Amino acid sequence: MSPSVAVVGAGAWGKNHVRAFHELGALGGVVETSPGLRQRLRLDFPGVPVWSCLEMAFDQVEGLVIATPAPSHAALAARALAAGLGVLVEKPMTLDTAMAETLVSLAETSGKPLMVGHLLLYQPAIQELKRQLELGLVGRVLRVHQHRLNLGQVRATENVLWSLAPHDVAVLLYLLDGPPETVSATGAAFLQPGITDDVHLELTFAGGRSAHIHACWYWPEKRRGLRVMGESGMVVYDEEDQSLVLQRRHLKGGPGPEGLGSVDRGPVRLFRGEGQALLREAQHFLACLASGAKPLSDGRSGVEVIRVLEAAEACLTKTPLEYAKESR
Repeated sequence: MSPSVAVVGAGAWGKNHVRAFHELGALGGVVETSPGLRQRLRLDFPGVPVWSCLEMAFDQVEGLVIATPAPSHAALAARALAAGLGVLVEKPMTLDTAMAETLVSLAETSGKPLMVGHLLLYQPAIQELKRQLELGLVGRVLRVHQHRLNLGQVRATENVLWSLAPHDVAVLLYLLDGPPETVSATGAAFLQPGITDDVHLELTFAGGRSAHIHACWYWPEKRRGLRVMGESGMVVYDEEDQSLVLQRRHLKGGPGPEGLGSVDRGPVRLFRGEGQALLREAQHFLACLASGAKPLSDGRSGVEVIRVLEAAEACLTKTPLEYAKESR
């Protein structure tokens, strides 16, 4: 019999989890504290149990999907793991590394899967990009640029670093096979005091590789994607149409100034995928619940994402040096 799950939190994003697991025939119930949302759920999903308390779901399902506001993730996930349930917790997994490590330990003790909702890892285009890079499509990877920009949902409980950048950090660590060696960040808080709205991360990795991430939720155009620059070419990933395009552009190489000359053999479309990443993520969670397999976006990978975010946050909270106006 296929495992069933309960979704905790049916708000702006949680309602999408509710639909996905219902479509898969695996929705065992929904936990929601809002009376209005509970009433709507009963109308939209007749026959599906709707509870007001987390513990009401513990004996009814094999797994929980936690889609509540970020500050509540750690405590809810800990309670579920302690009760012996598998957990899929939305990003960010927690708001500090220590609690993320605690969740990993709880999962290891219980033997149940702990999975983080790093949704982009379940896009076929990202998985194809990973495969192509491992096959040496662009030679040695030199640098990665990522951007997540839009006039999106501005939050008061977390800044843009913790709200948007987890997606791109997770993809970056996946593509480059591990954590960075250094992390730095700059940002600006211009909509709400003390809450960063626009952030730039700079990361370095082993082998001289580097990456840049730009995330902003107050931006005139919607732009989401990444560019991978390699020794023998470049790849452009467009998140909107789930496409991969190989730009066969690189430097000639070799000694002397002529080695810096460029070669351009034109673009080639490598891949065009479809959406439905949330459905694929849900299927993966169900498969891990059934088999006990380690999720692609497991708790340990979630810890590494939190480490990067914490390091970036530390940079953002440093007081900048004042620039002396007088001439020197």
